[in-house]
Amino acid sequence: MKLLEANPYHNCDFGDKRLTNRAVLIAEALKVKYGEPLSKIFQSASDLKRGYEFFSNPKTTFEKLTQPSFKQTSKQIYGIPIVLAVGDTTYLDYKKILEKRDDYGPTGNGGNGLILHTSLEAIYKVNLKEIHQIKRQR
Repeated sequence: MKLLEANPYHNCDFGDKRLTNRAVLIAEALKVKYGEPLSKIFQSASDLKRGYEFFSNPKTTFEKLTQPSFKQTSKQIYGIPIVLAVGDTTYLDYKKILEKRDDYGPTGNGGNGLILHTSLEAIYKVNLKEIHQIKRQR
């Protein structure tokens, strides 16, 4: 499996260099301990607090955070004749959070949050060796 070669978060444009630097640090931490709770990913309570502040900052929108990795993936798969798309949908329900961001909306059954549809793009070569994630909007 081939992951993104460079940390694409260096290219995030939040209008604040400190947020871009924080995105890079968070991505590096997540890469090492992917799948762990944030409380285990960050080494100190202050790093954990800064992580939560980063994710709740109105400048760190989904679009701004994901655009650099989408562009990098698009460049990597450009011109490849066969790309298989495998999809999955995740429902993130934040109905108990009183302060709701503008990006949140109904998720069904009275929920409020995000519906995230991930599409993995796999390059077919006898066996699947390279996998990338790119965004598809409908």
